[in-house]
Amino acid sequence: MKASDLIVRCLEAEGVEYIFGIPGEENMDLMDSLTRSSIQFVLTRHEQAAAFMADVYGRLTGKPGVCFATLGPGAMNLVTGVANAHLDRSPLIAITGQATRNRLHKESHQNVDTLQLFKGITKYDQQILSAQTIPEMIRKSFDMATAESPGAVHLQLPEDAAQEEVPGAPLPFRKQAIAFPDQLSLLAAAQIITDAKRPIILAGNGAIRKTAWDEVRNLVETANLPMVNTFMAKGILPFDHPRNLFTVGMATSVDLNPLHEADLVIAIGFDLVEYDPVVWNKDQSRKVLNIHSISAETDAHFPVVLDLVGDLKDTLRALERMVGRRPEPEQHNRMRIRSVADLQTIPDNEQELPHKIMSMLSEQLPKTCMVISDVGLHKIWVAQWYQPKMPGQTIIFNGLASMGASLPGALASRLARPESPVVVISGDGGFLMNSQELETAKRLGIGFTVIIFNDQHLSLIEKKQRDADLAVTQIAFNNPDFALYAQSFGADYRCVTAASEFSSALTGAVNSGKLNLLEIVLRGEDN
Repeated sequence: MKASDLIVRCLEAEGVEYIFGIPGEENMDLMDSLTRSSIQFVLTRHEQAAAFMADVYGRLTGKPGVCFATLGPGAMNLVTGVANAHLDRSPLIAITGQATRNRLHKESHQNVDTLQLFKGITKYDQQILSAQTIPEMIRKSFDMATAESPGAVHLQLPEDAAQEEVPGAPLPFRKQAIAFPDQLSLLAAAQIITDAKRPIILAGNGAIRKTAWDEVRNLVETANLPMVNTFMAKGILPFDHPRNLFTVGMATSVDLNPLHEADLVIAIGFDLVEYDPVVWNKDQSRKVLNIHSISAETDAHFPVVLDLVGDLKDTLRALERMVGRRPEPEQHNRMRIRSVADLQTIPDNEQELPHKIMSMLSEQLPKTCMVISDVGLHKIWVAQWYQPKMPGQTIIFNGLASMGASLPGALASRLARPESPVVVISGDGGFLMNSQELETAKRLGIGFTVIIFNDQHLSLIEKKQRDADLAVTQIAFNNPDFALYAQSFGADYRCVTAASEFSSALTGAVNSGKLNLLEIVLRGEDN
């Protein structure tokens, strides 16, 4: 069979359902092979969006999302989305075309060394030099992408290698044994928690991707431990849970950061990329009990006294059986009272409308609704004020934290979880970076709601410029008429200028099941 046919057979054997991308001259053989496949190719309007779609598909399903591009500019356009997946620990496979092997040694049309481009943002980065190695390389790629910590893989396919005739078949799936901490380590961990004066749980992205939220909550309740979560682990505890001390991260104020009250941080599934320990443990006085599927990253401000490495669910279940109930965490209880008051106080300033909107989203959205935040000042609003009803239903990009990922992510979310409605929360800056994918969604008949905060500014940068007492410069721009923009893509449109208008606009958009733009005007044309 042709090598490109063998690749497709291997991808089918790995359970691939969708490939996101754009065809090109150097990957036409692989595209032709896909026409005889059960895999659905999703034609996107930009390769970056294809990588963002693969990222979100991978993080929601646990199976690598696959994206696809031709050589040169096509491959280079994937880079941002691949890096976004890699730092957010999302399993992703990127397959790129390349020139024929007889011209790779010299300067030639569209030939750049894309293996070097992907080297620093992938776990495995290889060129398919011989068609006979395809089954091994595909199997290894999926192993590498899904093994803890999950991440991105890049395979480069030269045009002539795709055309080779080769015998072969997919390799069988290899089941991996699950590691489990030894009994002495578990007993030591339980004793560390018992001996601590003011322990607190810091739940991170790993708890979400391992769906270990029930186990985290059981440990919280059995041991009577307070808990905070990172941006990427929202929803593990409901808002009204007495041990919930909410979200910590980039915008957490010093006097309302519960980590500062602790002497022991029990990090569960926490990746250092989520919240730099130098921010919350600058003096290195808080010891860390690390519970994760992988060993802790070395960091002077993350002083691990014990590293519990193994399957997260099994580890937490075993630890819960060994810890006793601790006394009431009085200092953290007082902090919760202050935090709840702060979260429920509507500011009388420019943040009044965003605060009210986040509150209404928390109240009105169905519990199965996926909320995907883009990157900008609104990301801080989502992290602080939005309260999901369930874990695993909120995506906040917080590793590479690239703007423009949310709209492509919404399309992938609907494919991964077609039963769940999706609401995107975006700024006007991030929205226009990949808004062309509205056409992709419309073409595929996929509906979701995009909320656009229109203030004609890069507001997060503006805030940081002001906070640093620097000149506020180069952050203002003009936007298109979003009503006409939505109409041109065949999307429904609603506009909100006051909080009183938002509830009915949101209900109408979400209940319609259609593709919607919901514009929220935060500043007038003259500001």
